[in-house]
Amino acid sequence: MMVAPITTSPMTSDVFPLLVYTIGALVILGAMYLLSWLLGQRHQDRETNLPYESGITSTGGARVRFSAQFYLVAMLFVIFDLEVVFLFAWAVAGKDLGWPGYLAMLIFAGILTAGLIYEWRMGALDFLRKPARRGSR
Repeated sequence: MMVAPITTSPMTSDVFPLLVYTIGALVILGAMYLLSWLLGQRHQDRETNLPYESGITSTGGARVRFSAQFYLVAMLFVIFDLEVVFLFAWAVAGKDLGWPGYLAMLIFAGILTAGLIYEWRMGALDFLRKPARRGSR
C-alpha cells in the first residue's frame, strides 16, 4: 500500500500563516474579555463613573475656549515640521543632487525664511500684545 505524498498549493501555504495568526488573535481577545468579566468589579458607585485624570478630579465643563493664537502656532508648527522633513531628505541625498539640488534647497530655505519673517511682522508669533479694538482710534 502506497501513501500519496501531501502536496500543498501556493495558495494554501500563503493563507495558512494568516489563518493561524487570526485565530490566535481571536483566542487572545476572547481570553482577555473573559478574564475581565470574571475578575472585574461588579459595583456601580457614583465615584466609579466620574472622570479622573492625573490625580485631579475635574471641575467645570470640557468646553473651554482657547485663543486662536494657539491654533495658529500649531498650524505653523505642522507647516515648518513638514518643511524640515524635506530639508532632511535633501541633506541625506546632498552629494547625489549636486549643485542644482543645492541651489534648489537654497531657494526653498529662502522662501521659508521669507514666510517666517512675514508671519513675525504680521504678529502671528506675538502672544503678549493685545489685539487692537475695532472702531477705536
